[in-house]
Amino acid sequence: MTTSKNNRSLVCLRAVALLLGAFCFVVSPVRAENDWTYYAANAAGNPTNVACIVKGDWGIVASSFNSSEGTITLAHVFSAPADGILDLRDMVVNGTAIASLFLPSDTDARRGNWDAANIVELYANNLASYGEPFGRIGSTANTRLMHLASTTMTAITGRFCNLTNLVLNMPNATAWSPGGFHNCSLTNDIAEIVHPWLRTIGNNMSTLGAGVTGTLVLTNVYDCGNQGLFPAGVSAGRFVFNGTDFQTQPFRNATGLRDFELVAPVCTNFYLGYNSANVTNIVLDVPLVMSTHDKTRLPLPTAAKSSVWFKNAALGIDVVRMMVSGVTAVAANKNQDKNCTIYCSKKQGWAALASPLESDYERALAPEGCFGILVDASGNRRAWMVHRASPYDKSGLAIFVR
Repeated sequence: MTTSKNNRSLVCLRAVALLLGAFCFVVSPVRAENDWTYYAANAAGNPTNVACIVKGDWGIVASSFNSSEGTITLAHVFSAPADGILDLRDMVVNGTAIASLFLPSDTDARRGNWDAANIVELYANNLASYGEPFGRIGSTANTRLMHLASTTMTAITGRFCNLTNLVLNMPNATAWSPGGFHNCSLTNDIAEIVHPWLRTIGNNMSTLGAGVTGTLVLTNVYDCGNQGLFPAGVSAGRFVFNGTDFQTQPFRNATGLRDFELVAPVCTNFYLGYNSANVTNIVLDVPLVMSTHDKTRLPLPTAAKSSVWFKNAALGIDVVRMMVSGVTAVAANKNQDKNCTIYCSKKQGWAALASPLESDYERALAPEGCFGILVDASGNRRAWMVHRASPYDKSGLAIFVR
């Protein structure tokens, strides 16, 4: 009896699974083959007098097509449907799967009037190269959405405009060219646009659009350009900087930035202070910072509570004094809502940089764990110093008695 019940249960479960599988098969979207027809110049049926590819209402001049290698180079659009959705993903041309798609260079695009074509959305997943065919500065191009993918391109390029949505999937691209995709009005998460593994970044990433949001993460950057990295809507940044000189202006126009973390194991100099008054919390793991000039001043505001966490061993007193020289002195803010707090580990030598609490209001307002105040070179008492364990703290000796 038990075996019979188990068998019936198993049959029922299989039946349910088959029904669910059938349901999923029915509702799952299935993309049809993206078949295009290639016509040689003046071939029978060719809608124009030059080599081209055609699919439905789309007609695009093809400057080259190599069926044996699966490559095609497009020149310009001569016919487009009303919806303007150009889907070049998984292209098949005359039965040949396209492995490498070459879109026109800037010069070719302008000569072919690509900008004026009705391309509202563009999808491509096998790009080998592209120029600037979808809207240069000041152009009236219609393109609003682009999803571009490539496994061969090593740099992200192109000066575009009018885009509102951009998704890039280019795992081998380690460089962001100066001006790439600037003067857009993008509205998506920056993680869909900027790859964390970028090594070099050109200028003007901040001009992607105020609607870009999220956290900018860079895990292996060596060069950050000099005109701003954060669109106004991006609220946080997490950088691992492996260069020696961080002399850029990463916070230029970063009006929405609040939290920033920098890990820079071999950095000897950095510049964080330009145009960054809205940053409230900074985490620094920069053990070799040596600069003492005014560009090393931390970008902490004077009108709201703020903090910096030094994970590394104590820096030179002159360096730290310069870093906090822009924050409001403790004495000017006896309500603690505008004071700066330095988090650091006493085990990393920071206690030697602290001045003892002196007045009753300091002792009353000092945050929990405070072991002193950082005093600048002019005697201004700038920031609370609060103990926080560092990942570099050595574990103490533990003796277990059984």
